[in-house]
Parts: sequence; C-alpha cells; structure tokens
Amino acid sequence: MIRAPLLLVIACVASSVIGCASTPGIGAPALVEISPTVAVGTWALADERNVTFNVVLREDGSATSTWSRGNNGAAGEQGGWSIRDGVLTVRYSDGWIDTIRMGQFGYEKLSYGPMDRDANLPSSFGQAVKVLEDSRVWVGVWRTNSVREGAMGQELLICMSSDGAAVKNIDAINTGCWQNQSPGAAIYWSDGWFTQLSRNGDTVTGKSWAPGADRTKQPTGEQPWVEVIE
Repeated sequence: MIRAPLLLVIACVASSVIGCASTPGIGAPALVEISPTVAVGTWALADERNVTFNVVLREDGSATSTWSRGNNGAAGEQGGWSIRDGVLTVRYSDGWIDTIRMGQFGYEKLSYGPMDRDANLPSSFGQAVKVLEDSRVWVGVWRTNSVREGAMGQELLICMSSDGAAVKNIDAINTGCWQNQSPGAAIYWSDGWFTQLSRNGDTVTGKSWAPGADRTKQPTGEQPWVEVIE
C-alpha cells in the first residue's frame, strides 16, 4: 500500500453510525495511557487523503483494517497488535505498521512503510480516535457470496467503515454507504443494489435486492455473512 507524508487531524464524524472518544468533554471518558483494555475495540484513523478507515483490535491479538485502497481492495488488511511502554503497535502482513500513543492533545497515530522504519521517520501521522463500542458492531471486513446474475456464488468481500462508507470487491461500481437500520444495518450501493443485514446471536444474514426490485417482496438473494478474521 502507498501512503504519502502528511499532517492531518481527524474530527469525530457526527452520524448515525459512529461514536467517538478523542478529547475529553462533558460526559466523555478521560484519556488514559494505552493498555490492553484501552486498545481492544475499534479505532478510526485516516490515510494520506484524509479518508477515514478503521482498525479493529481483538483480545486474541489479531487486527483487521478496513483500508481498502491498497492491493487487497475490499479485503482490507490483516495483522496483529501489541503494546510496549504505552505504545500500541499494529503490524500488517504487507510490512506496514501503525502505532498509536498518548500525545499532548489526545491519541496520536504514526504510520511506517516497510522502507521507512529504518530511518525512524513516519510515512504519515495524525490523530487516532476510539470508536465507541455500540457503534462498531458492523465495522470491519465481511465475506459472503454474490447473488448477482452472472456472478452467482462468487466470493464477495465488503469493507464497512465507521464513517458510513462501504466498499465491495466486485462490480464496476463498488462503493456505497451504510447505516444502522432495524433489524440490523442497511447498505445502499451506488450501483442500485440494496442489502439488509440482520444478526441472530453470532449468525449474520444479508438479504439483497437488485436495482429496481420491490424491497417489500422477496429479496433477489440471501446469503450468510462472516466477519473476516485471519
């Protein structure tokens, strides 16, 4: 993946799909040094174009990034995380590293490319924002199968970010937006497709309607969705 040097600041996005804890305010939790308890969850970062992406950190030490502009596309990035001396380090399989630490004005993110670490100079840096837990249920990378004619059964990967952006790995027009919507979440794809997600315990199901289809009737197709954790 390619990330250019920059100075950026991410603001909390006020929408129905994201909650943030960055700088303390009324009713906001105070910032503390990063520990495993603080680290686990979802973080909002930004790339060199100031486009929000997320890093999901799990208790088992695995990590998934929804950054979809690299060679992996909607498959995002997979890796692992660790903490040393209060610095959270996320290492991805392609050699890139994101670090998050307490700074003067909140949590800070520094990214290092495979060729930058030796010089100890970050490829990019900015603010890191912790996404509140009740807002990250659908954030991450998902795997299912296409129900579109001509691609029936083909593996379909979808990145869903906390700013409401969605990206899929097939179709010429592969972007969309999502929002929390009873009984789960809804994805409005730019090519006209519509997907309704629902969850029953650990089981997630996606019902999809083709462009122009009556959404009050049977979906064009229905498939199980599985979160990608590698």
